[in-house]
Amino acid sequence: MSKATELILSNNNLKEKDDEIELESKQYNDLLTIYGLAMNQVVNTATNIKNRLNEIYNYNLIEKIDCRVKSKDSILRKMDKKDIPFTYQAMVKYVDDIAGVRIICPLQDDVLLVKEVIKNMPNIHVIQEKDYITTPKKSGYSAYHLIVETPLTINTETVIMKVEIQIRTVAMDFWAEMEHDIRYKNKTNKQLTKTESKKLTWYAKKLEKLQEKMVRLYRKQEDNTTMVNY
Repeated sequence: MSKATELILSNNNLKEKDDEIELESKQYNDLLTIYGLAMNQVVNTATNIKNRLNEIYNYNLIEKIDCRVKSKDSILRKMDKKDIPFTYQAMVKYVDDIAGVRIICPLQDDVLLVKEVIKNMPNIHVIQEKDYITTPKKSGYSAYHLIVETPLTINTETVIMKVEIQIRTVAMDFWAEMEHDIRYKNKTNKQLTKTESKKLTWYAKKLEKLQEKMVRLYRKQEDNTTMVNY
């Protein structure tokens, strides 16, 4: 067990043995509270980045910042799906996205710039990257994911907490939200047909092409403005 895990568990009065998770226990709620604090810390960092980049480029490279701590049911489903032992130790070690921050940018170029800025922040250490922009998922999902560690002071001791950061364009976010609702929130609970799944992938590609055209138009207007000012 890592030192970070020991500190997290000890600060929540958890024993070092593999205690089974009790969803309604104070220990579990306290542990999620710590994840919430880590999430808020990353949100504050992202907000500072947003303000700084706005000063430099004179427009919002970050349109919106959302965050959430996974619900108890979502954590349980994920652990069950991935055959993760239902213990506090396994949850802390293997579930990387309990705390999540989503950053929405106007353009794909902005996503890549913001990603690089985040990676160079002193209070953030990137431990994993997933580039679903260069290689989208089969479903059509596209975004840039970072699993990061951020230091958090609890009772005078420092623990290292994991937070997932998703960076998307407005178009990527729109598609992802719609796709999620279509797949998982339909009242009939019916699985999508192969044809319907293919349509979702096709729509994602069309949105990407539309976004590229809008980026080219935007850059053209930006260049024209620069020439006039010059």
